[in-house]
Amino acid sequence: MKHNSLPDRLHLGCGDFAPDGWLNSDGSWHIRLARWPSVRRLAIAIGLLPRFHADHAWPTSIMHLDLRHPLPFADNQFTAIYASHVLEHLQRPQALALLRQARRCCREGGVVRMAVPNLAFQIAEYLQGRILPEAPGNTAADTLFYRLHLRPVPTAAGRFQGLRRLYHHLYDFNSHKWGYDAASLLALFREAGFANPRERQILDSDIDDIARIERAERINDGGTLIVEAVK
Repeated sequence: MKHNSLPDRLHLGCGDFAPDGWLNSDGSWHIRLARWPSVRRLAIAIGLLPRFHADHAWPTSIMHLDLRHPLPFADNQFTAIYASHVLEHLQRPQALALLRQARRCCREGGVVRMAVPNLAFQIAEYLQGRILPEAPGNTAADTLFYRLHLRPVPTAAGRFQGLRRLYHHLYDFNSHKWGYDAASLLALFREAGFANPRERQILDSDIDDIARIERAERINDGGTLIVEAVK
């Protein structure tokens, strides 16, 4: 379905960051509950929602999108599609399906840009023996699995434990499901139908005004991999 009144650039997995000029979308229940702050606070208090950004209200303009399903937009709707730290939260077949959807919704000459944690960087740090003080345990292996974020450490307890488990079983977005190095992410783009995907650096993009949406404080840590393709 064509949405003529929407911005012509799509931001996937925006969290609470909603820059002007983009259609900002996210799959979090924070979005669903943004208009009911008291219900949202209760959901955070009992552990149904993560405490990320819990200290302030989320913009009510953000569109709720579950990226495990096809994008609800027409072919050739957007001039640019951007996502930072989103693909790794999907199983590889789901990530492939999302890239195919992004290609479908992008206009000819439009740009699709994805930033993900760099698996090669994480493995290199493990081999160098790096230990983060905030990681559980005190070994490089503990730090590696902490950074891979495959599953959060279980903390549910008390009378809401069953409800928390049900929520996280049905709505498991926060953990990572797959990892990518440059070769594997480029291969995923090609499998999705992009002819010439390229590895790019932060703020190096064919998207106009990329600095409006790509935040250095989020991905300029040496551990983020960026791939961009033109349809």
